[in-house]
Amino acid sequence: MAKWRLAQRKTQEGEQPKGAGAPKRERKPGELSTFQKVVIVAFVVVFALSTLAGALVSVFQSTQQESVEYNVEYVDSQYSDLVADLEATLEETPDGTSALLQIARYCSSWGSTVGVLAQTDEESAHGEELLQRAIGYYDRYLEIESTAEASSERALCEYYLGDSEAATADLEAVTQSWPEYAPAWADLGMLYESADRTDDAIAAYEQAIELDPDDEQGAKSYAEGRLESLQGSDAAEDDASAEDGSEDATGEQDDASADQTSDGSASE
Repeated sequence: MAKWRLAQRKTQEGEQPKGAGAPKRERKPGELSTFQKVVIVAFVVVFALSTLAGALVSVFQSTQQESVEYNVEYVDSQYSDLVADLEATLEETPDGTSALLQIARYCSSWGSTVGVLAQTDEESAHGEELLQRAIGYYDRYLEIESTAEASSERALCEYYLGDSEAATADLEAVTQSWPEYAPAWADLGMLYESADRTDDAIAAYEQAIELDPDDEQGAKSYAEGRLESLQGSDAAEDDASAEDGSEDATGEQDDASADQTSDGSASE
């Protein structure tokens, strides 16, 4: 079982290419913003790499001593051969569950990263195509072996494609079919939180913590961090409301005092 945890990515310093001569893409209505994608990719999708670390870590570490431009072209160069090799293996064994799941995860991480770095409509479409490929491989895998882990990861692909409604419904189904699977509750909490369903998010995070008490899957630490953030925001709002109420009360008292002073002066 894969560890459900944060995965950190280090990018090289330097400007990102703007795609000379290519039109800058405009975000479509309902599409996730780059900021949202960066945040989500940072703490959810890339967790799948923990199960594939052997291949990718060696690839990315080999560039740490080099000066590279971390853009779509570079990311493509890191994933394309890995996926092609797995697809070649899959041609020999079409029902190989290990290869299917690996390709699905690679395409998911690849597409999510491209989506974050995309500077043009063409690059954005490239990222979406990779995520669709990931969903296709997840579907093939799930037809053979239905698991909570793969089902949750597939749902997140839908979210990165901008279909938060489908993603939420699918994750809710996962929590019903596999109620003991903590990462699904943590993922669901994240989707609820992004939709401003704070109470639902808190409940989902609390369930993730309860199901992963020793943080073996990383769900507990993630959920605790999000709860702290949510509860901190609520406390700040309560403080602000209390401060506003205090100012209003002070103002009313001042007005009352002024009225009394005015009445006293008039009677004299």
